[in-house]
Amino acid sequence: MSVAATYAKALHEAAQAQSAVDRVRDELGELAAAMSDGSELRAALLNPRVETGAKCATVVAVMDGAHPVSTGFARMLVDRGRIGELAEMVTAYGQRVDAAEGRVVVTAVTAVPLTPALRESIRSRVRAQTGRDAELEEMVDPSIIGGLVLRVHDVVVDASIRTRLEEMRRSLETAPVDLASAVEA
Repeated sequence: MSVAATYAKALHEAAQAQSAVDRVRDELGELAAAMSDGSELRAALLNPRVETGAKCATVVAVMDGAHPVSTGFARMLVDRGRIGELAEMVTAYGQRVDAAEGRVVVTAVTAVPLTPALRESIRSRVRAQTGRDAELEEMVDPSIIGGLVLRVHDVVVDASIRTRLEEMRRSLETAPVDLASAVEA
């Protein structure tokens, strides 16, 4: 089990005990977003010259009004020098929540928006294969030309036309060509 998964497990147990699972997910997700690369908050919280007490005070101020589980978790990460790993922990926590609620998040990338029929077909297939309901996140990317790319956690199923064309190009580049017989013809 990864460090992020270990922390996510403990966080999930604490949030469940306080009936604050979704609220904690939202609040820590907002903190992770505020700590995106290049942000002043990230720079301050990761700066080794800033004392831990000042970092904790900053977290408490930024999370004013947040659930005590959210604030306590963030402060603990600061104390342990792991606040830079918050985004990974929030992702692991979200996956844990989804699994506990019998849901799997599927990202569907298509060249055009999904039709209601295709949307339901994807959900049905995921349900049949995993036994879980699919929460579908849809993305439109015209560069895939057509077809579909599905992502479930770290598993990617790429049935896009762009990928098929790329595979054909690689195949043609490595195919042996008999130039002597081509010239004779």
